[in-house]
Amino acid sequence: MALANYQEAQTYLKFLPLLHDLPKQPFFIVYDAEADVLYIDFSNPPQSAEDSELTDDDIVIRYDKAEAIVGLTILNASQR
Repeated sequence: MALANYQEAQTYLKFLPLLHDLPKQPFFIVYDAEADVLYIDFSNPPQSAEDSELTDDDIVIRYDKAEAIVGLTILNASQR
């Protein structure tokens, strides 16, 4: 059991270098395994988006009224 927990932890530890570049404020991350979607909100609680755009690599960038990025929705997250 400890080995399985260690292997699962290693999967999550791959994200640590990416955390350095995220905004230095509380944020919210949720992974929906059934839909294979990772939601990242740059405020906690999450802020409503007024607009969004889908990039060529299946990332939805969500914007507020001032056109600031409030979050990302990463489609097909397990394939990254």
